[in-house]
Order: sequence, then structure tokens, then C-alpha cells
Amino acid sequence: MHATIEKQATIRIEGQDAWIAPEHSIAEGMNAASAVFARHNVDPQDCEKANKKLLRGKELLTEREALLSLIWEEADYAAFHAITVGWLSRDIDIQIAIR
Repeated sequence: MHATIEKQATIRIEGQDAWIAPEHSIAEGMNAASAVFARHNVDPQDCEKANKKLLRGKELLTEREALLSLIWEEADYAAFHAITVGWLSRDIDIQIAIR
């Protein structure tokens, strides 16, 4: 008998300015991103892969990959907004990542 262990995606908040955000804001950002993925019923890892392919710009995206990339951007914006709401500066380097 063989057991299969599925590695679940862990959404993280990264970026040059991520250290500024308090833990409760980071948690709100991760929850906001997770809610976007859940609402669209997609795997965050699939979205991240599609977005990386888009950013490389060397291959054409399938229709599904284009949709996944848009969902990734929606989740990234939701996390950014949840973390930085009320901040005065808008030139902030914070984004979601999968680890």
C-alpha cells in the first residue's frame, strides 16, 4: 500500500515592503487572496503558473491560462488592498506568492 501526500499551496505575502505590515494585516491579505481563489474555484498554484507564463511573454497562453492569470491578478490586488488600506503611500512593493 502506498500513501500519497498532496502538498497544498501556501499563499505568502512577499515584497520589499512586506515587513512594514503588521501580522493582522498580513492575515487579512492572505484571507482576501484565498477568498478570490475560492470564489473562482481554482487552485492558486495553477493561477501562479499561468501568471508566470504570461510574465515570461515567450509562449502563447491558452484561454484557461489567460483566465487563471486574471484571477491571480485579482487575488494579488485583493491581498494588497487588504494589507495596505489606510496607508498614505501607493508605491508599495507587496504581492502574493506561492511557497
